[in-house]
Amino acid sequence: MRRIVWTLFLAIAGGAWAIGGAGLYGGWPEVFGIQFVTPEGWRMSVGLAPERADPTRYSVAVSLDLVLAAGTLYSDGGEAVDLAYYAGAGATGSLLRADPEVNGHAMLGLEAYFTAMKSVGLFAEMQLGQRFWFAPLSTRPYLGFRLGVYLR
Repeated sequence: MRRIVWTLFLAIAGGAWAIGGAGLYGGWPEVFGIQFVTPEGWRMSVGLAPERADPTRYSVAVSLDLVLAAGTLYSDGGEAVDLAYYAGAGATGSLLRADPEVNGHAMLGLEAYFTAMKSVGLFAEMQLGQRFWFAPLSTRPYLGFRLGVYLR
């Protein structure tokens, strides 16, 4: 278990300085994941998602998102915390599962960066879109969320 935690830490820390940012998140439908963000606004993430038919089994969910807008909501001039927002769009595919699915979504997120640790922040994100299953072919609305820690 220590090796897994150490490997995740090295991957996040290395990714944060190599490509612009990295983080860990939890939420729904991915209950745990790792993400990397480029300076251009592309975000790639890999997470574990429970199976629809059997929630005790997990599949791998891979996402590619693009941040289309971002800005500052609040800055106290370096005293304690800066708040920012971002908005974008993306797609997620759940692989290695009995009922593969793909979703397209819009996303809206809030970030809080603490002045004492300017490179460490917390984020909350909501995703809204359309989900497609291929076995059997069906569709329904998609709602997802993420809470996490981000290094930049």
